[in-house]
Amino acid sequence: MKNEVLIKASALNIAYGEKTAVENLSFELRRGEILCLAGESGSGKSTVLKALISSPDVKIRSGSLELEGTDVLALPEKKRRALCSQKLGVVFQSPGAAFNPIRPYGKQLIETLKSHGKYDKDAFLKRVTEAFAKVDLKNAEKLLKQCPYALSGGMNQRMALALAMLLEQEILICDEPTSALDATIQLQVAQELKKLRDVNGISQIIVTHNLAMAGFLADRIGIMHQGRLVEMGAAQEILRSPKEAYTKSLIAAIPKLKGGAL
Repeated sequence: MKNEVLIKASALNIAYGEKTAVENLSFELRRGEILCLAGESGSGKSTVLKALISSPDVKIRSGSLELEGTDVLALPEKKRRALCSQKLGVVFQSPGAAFNPIRPYGKQLIETLKSHGKYDKDAFLKRVTEAFAKVDLKNAEKLLKQCPYALSGGMNQRMALALAMLLEQEILICDEPTSALDATIQLQVAQELKKLRDVNGISQIIVTHNLAMAGFLADRIGIMHQGRLVEMGAAQEILRSPKEAYTKSLIAAIPKLKGGAL
């Protein structure tokens, strides 16, 4: 249902040990939406991502976090991580981070699907072929026999997106999903992310330092600065009529993306 809230964060304070990294953070992710959190390195945006996926690296000191209506912070740690694993797909900054570089994709996909209780031997190749086609990966049987080190960064990133689809997760969390790629491949992967939303209905939170990329992808953009969300709004509103001086400086400083909104 359009406008259904999938993730709701309210007044979150997030810390590494005793050091607070993000303060008083509130935002929502709606069904069918791409929300980008943008800001320079050290702004706190990746800390938000870690909190969303219940990473042991960070601790939510106060506030509330709801995932499809469930109060995540009220759950025991084991159940909280299981719920996040079930609902949230993650694509990391490095295209190879999701995979062992020297093991065939097929073995790795099977292991991951088994760990989530979603492996069906008889349907595996059909499901993989369908998922690969949705991110423009061809010849599934051949690709399953290859190792990540043998393929390009863009191909590895598409593999990570396909894996998220195989796990049937409705929400995708992406940490700088294009920053390790060259400019041409950045645009291709960005187009695949938009297709996942438009065709497959996968809602997304994308963390990026590149405001031009955010403008190309996002329905809404949140600007992070020194651990705080300083501005949030519709993507074109943020890009064309920013209110905060920091947002204006980001727009002035970040290179434009070919085919993007800036």
